[in-house]
Amino acid sequence: MDEELDELRRVVRELVESWEFEPRCDAWMRGYDPDFSRELAKRGLIGITWPTGAGGAGKSNVERLVVTEELLRVGAPVAAHWIADRQIGPAILRSGSPELRKEILPRIAAGEITFCLGMSETESGSDLASVRTRAVRDGDGWRLDGRKIWTTQGHHATHAYVLARTADGEDKHDGLTEFVVAMSTPGVSVRPILDLSGEHHFNEVLFDDVRLPAGSVIGAEGGGWRQVTEQLSFERGGMERVLSTFPLLDALARRDLDAPGRAAVGVLVARLMTLRELACRVASAMDAGRAPSAEAAVLKYLGTTFEREVVDVARTVSEVVPAPGAPGFAGLLAQAQLAAPGFSIRGGTDEVLLTIVSRQAPAPVADEIGRMADEVLGSAPADVWAVLEELGWPSVGIPEASGGSGGTFADLASLVRATGRHACPVPLAEVAVGRSLGAPVATIARDGAFDVVPGYFSAAVLGPDVLASLNLPDTELWQDLAGRPRLRASLREVPTEPVAVGDAARKLTVLRIHAALGAVEGACRLTREHVSARTQFGRPLNRFQAVAHRLAEMECARVLLEVAASSAVSCEPARVAAAAVLVDSVATTVARLAHQLHGAMGITRESALHRYTTLLWSLRDEIGPVRRWALDLADPDALWSSVTTRPPLGG
Repeated sequence: MDEELDELRRVVRELVESWEFEPRCDAWMRGYDPDFSRELAKRGLIGITWPTGAGGAGKSNVERLVVTEELLRVGAPVAAHWIADRQIGPAILRSGSPELRKEILPRIAAGEITFCLGMSETESGSDLASVRTRAVRDGDGWRLDGRKIWTTQGHHATHAYVLARTADGEDKHDGLTEFVVAMSTPGVSVRPILDLSGEHHFNEVLFDDVRLPAGSVIGAEGGGWRQVTEQLSFERGGMERVLSTFPLLDALARRDLDAPGRAAVGVLVARLMTLRELACRVASAMDAGRAPSAEAAVLKYLGTTFEREVVDVARTVSEVVPAPGAPGFAGLLAQAQLAAPGFSIRGGTDEVLLTIVSRQAPAPVADEIGRMADEVLGSAPADVWAVLEELGWPSVGIPEASGGSGGTFADLASLVRATGRHACPVPLAEVAVGRSLGAPVATIARDGAFDVVPGYFSAAVLGPDVLASLNLPDTELWQDLAGRPRLRASLREVPTEPVAVGDAARKLTVLRIHAALGAVEGACRLTREHVSARTQFGRPLNRFQAVAHRLAEMECARVLLEVAASSAVSCEPARVAAAAVLVDSVATTVARLAHQLHGAMGITRESALHRYTTLLWSLRDEIGPVRRWALDLADPDALWSSVTTRPPLGG
């Protein structure tokens, strides 16, 4: 697969390098060049996931993702074909009649026809099911009347997708039908709408007694709501939700920034790396035949947040004044700033997305090892460490032939994650890494000293290949925020001959990241249970939209860290750094919202919440300051490869 993906990248880059265009932000909405789209079509890059019989190339959604991200990163003019390729073609392929598929799909794939979206209406806003545009039967066809708004590139499109009401039912979601409408049909007119920048890509499209043939219906009459919600997975789950501002981010990374500025760029790169991996998972779900609406909603919500952060960071660390129409960085900053208010509206507002997540939150990914660990820790043994030693957990990842318990590093990470999920503050990560080195245990240096667990430590990892002994008599006993005992110890000596320890320091960091992920999962579970059982004003707390949305924010943060942590199991340096960066913001967000939703009970020891949040804060601090990790991700020449190189499976 890697060779096929590399070849796709080569083909896209070859075309991009030969084409004259001005790179821009938000190019998938505003960069309209039908000639460029037709050149992509000649190379088989439109409708790439469709069957060859429908004009496509029969490739996967992951391969399509690679094509789209290569176009978006340079701000190529892709708006002409974007809507048709992204969602209308797949919708027709999934639900359309054989005749409609034969008529429309090959022409989209050839770049001959383009589509605009007729969903939103003036009076319905985000309430898509309340559309008033109506189609009534007329002989063997339909008559369409109504109006659609915010119709991007409607003044250029040859065809429109239209969601219209064809019947009234008790539920407003019933009686909706999807249509394909040729924009040249008599009765169709377009009124331009200028956006904040003064550009014309928005439109209002009016349908006045428009005659449609019977074959213009997509799928089942009255089945539009189910079909459109599936279609929105295609709209919300793509790389345009995270790469609209990449030309600006790339330009920012190449500026002469000070250390805080480079660290701010590194934080953005960490988020982008993780969001890209989440987008790959959405694409893989589509390849498996699912419509991952919940995962796509999480990606869209997190992507919207990320895109706004790119603009804010670029403005503050560069100290450049945005200048519309100017070349270079100032012009890109102006484009992104003027487009930013729309990020949280198009494709579903933040509030709509949080409602979807609150009802369909993706379940935490748990493997067999994790489920077994939950059974052990859930039984609340009196001496937890003795039980874990008896089960051989601290020796997981060490071959049985070497006296260990066998298994992989990924298995060990699952066990450590479970200890966090049960707020069990045992030094499993530290002892396991130490045993893998043949030393009692290992930890990471900080500020010239070492914070260690009493009774377990006599060595420290200084770097990727240095092991030093500790001066244990010279120690200071203290407790972290979770109440875990710690000793601050000084170095006894630094060996002149380094002792090979491989990637022990990174492995220890990865395990602590997994412990933090487990604590996040535990805090989310406890909070869900609390707001479901707690009643206020005559109904459970989770029935209040504000509460449901805060809970959804926690779930989005959990998903972000879950993706980052699973990628970091590879111990690839950039993936470890990205996950370490994200622990800080995720731990802070989840702990804050968990306490907010628990109310006064949550800030006392009457509730178990404190066991999770104090552990989260302690792990966040133990993993280390964000700046240290973020600076490892700020190299502009390595930025794109860091984002697009998927981690191997951890072992």
